[in-house]
Amino acid sequence: VNVKSLDELNSIAERTNSAALVWQNFMGQMALNFWMREYKDVVELSEKHSEKYPSSQQKRALDVFRTLFEGVAYLSLARDTKRAKWKIRGEKALKYMSQLASMSKWNFGNKSKLLQAELHYVEGNLE
Repeated sequence: VNVKSLDELNSIAERTNSAALVWQNFMGQMALNFWMREYKDVVELSEKHSEKYPSSQQKRALDVFRTLFEGVAYLSLARDTKRAKWKIRGEKALKYMSQLASMSKWNFGNKSKLLQAELHYVEGNLE
């Protein structure tokens, strides 16, 4: 078994021009940072990825998880830092997730409600 580091995997992805491997590496890092509650790292990684790999206007199914991770990260940072820029970004993520939920409550409703609950918490609406 040949174990590769994340940097090595990213190099392979770029060298082979493998969009699937780039995306898999990115989402793996996003998930790790998200579940470790490293929200600043989620935001920084997402911004770096967006600069390096700008996405088309067409949304892919996997963008849902990115939006969820970013939304929770933004709203958590808004709560912790009291900075408006994080709340605005969180509201944008909520708006996108709500649009998806209007098309499929089964797939996206729970994610939309989680972001809505986080926004209520940021705003001090605890009941």
